[in-house]
Amino acid sequence: MRNADKIIIGLLIALIIGAGYFQYLADELNKRMDEIKTIDQKLVDRVEDQFADSLRQYNLRFIGRGKHIRKAQADIIDNTDLIIKNTDSLLSLIDDVDFKLDNFIRETERNFRNVTNDLEDLSDEFRTNSRRTKQKLADLEQARDQLTKDLKEVRSLPSIIKGIQKMKEEAAKAAQE
Repeated sequence: MRNADKIIIGLLIALIIGAGYFQYLADELNKRMDEIKTIDQKLVDRVEDQFADSLRQYNLRFIGRGKHIRKAQADIIDNTDLIIKNTDSLLSLIDDVDFKLDNFIRETERNFRNVTNDLEDLSDEFRTNSRRTKQKLADLEQARDQLTKDLKEVRSLPSIIKGIQKMKEEAAKAAQE
C-alpha cells in the first residue's frame, strides 16, 4: 500500500471519527432538550395541580369567600408569574440550544468543505509526485542501460588490448622477416 493510500485512508478514518463526535454532540443536545421538556411538563403540572387544589378547597369552603377569593387571586398571580418566569427561562434555553445547533451546523459544513479541499490538494499533489516518480524511474532506467553498455565496453577492453598486442607482435615479426 502506498503512502498516499495510507494518508487518504487516515483522512477518511479521521472524517468518520469527526462525524461520530458531531453525532455524539447532537445526541447530547437532544437528550438535554428532552430533559428540558420533562422539567417544563412537571412545572406546568405542578402549577395546574396547585391551582386545581386551591380551587377545590375554595369551592368546599365557601365561608369567608372574600378572603379566599383574594388569596386565590394572589395565588393565580403568583402562578402566572411562575409560569412566565419558567417560560422565559425555557425560551432562553431553547434559543441557546438553537444558536448552538446553528453554530454546529456551520462548523460542520465548514469542516467538510476544508476536508474536501484538503483531499483535492492531496490528490493533485499525489498526481504531481506520481509524474515525478515516473520521470525519475525512466531516468534511472536510461542511466542503468548506459552503465550496462559502458560495463560491456570495459569488459571487452582486455580482449581488444590483447588483439592489438598480437597485431603488434605479428607486425614486428613480419618486419623482422
